Amino acid sequence: MKNTIIISSPAKINIGLWVKNKRPDNYHEIATVMQTISLADTLTLKETSEPGIKIFCDNKDVPTDSSNLIYKAAESFFKLHKLEPNLWVKLEKKIPVAAGLAGGSSNAAATLLGLSKLYEKSVILPEIMDLASTIGSDVPFVLYGGLALAHGRGEKLFFHEPPKTPYVVVIVMPNNLKVSTKWAYDNFVHSANESKARAFDKILSAYQSGDIASLKKLVFNDLESVTLKNYPEIARIKEILSSGNNGLVLMSGSGPAIFGLFKEKKEALMAVKGLHGLPVDVYIEHTTKKNL
Repeated sequence: MKNTIIISSPAKINIGLWVKNKRPDNYHEIATVMQTISLADTLTLKETSEPGIKIFCDNKDVPTDSSNLIYKAAESFFKLHKLEPNLWVKLEKKIPVAAGLAGGSSNAAATLLGLSKLYEKSVILPEIMDLASTIGSDVPFVLYGGLALAHGRGEKLFFHEPPKTPYVVVIVMPNNLKVSTKWAYDNFVHSANESKARAFDKILSAYQSGDIASLKKLVFNDLESVTLKNYPEIARIKEILSSGNNGLVLMSGSGPAIFGLFKEKKEALMAVKGLHGLPVDVYIEHTTKKNL
């Protein structure tokens, strides 16, 4: 058995988000297209002689106690396989915290995959996906990776082949600004719209074929009506990134991160020039294929 595993933990973006009705469990029904990207954290998992699960992180904004999804994922793994936890985890953060990029969910997914390798347990897809779904709505998707159409609270996944040529992805994260996902959903005002129900197959098709012009006409994120209204600085970032370029620009999830999809890196670099001097972090990344 290996003593240490180092594993990548990728971020994801939402290429469109339709927020539907609220469910009895207080989650909202949604529809969204999700895609993993190259922006990633790194996890080092090490079996130790000391009992328990210990987490260390280079970002002070990340909790290292049992509230961290890494802890919950590890606890679930050890319980499933009837193992005593003797684990040390080092998390090196690159994905911005509370950005709408599924950083915490991705860390949980990477923990499940990493522990399977560390303890030489076969990855049985239905089993590990079911386990992932008990930890968080986005965990099954980032565990598998690539491209998927999601329904339900995000756990009903229909995976598709990502475009053969990866998109260039710009991520813009405002400094010192966090948006609560719960707050965004709680303040969203639902309205029936059947055209949205028909949009996602078209969004997926346009995305897979690299048709950004069609995507720009089709794609929407319902939570922008909440977040951009209450945070004009985020709306300004979207406006600047959208001006005079050929890319698709959208808020990811509940924000505050804004992303742009481009066919060429030079287009992405041109788009971010207008952000010079603003208190933001900019990442130039690309879309990725599946993990499993």
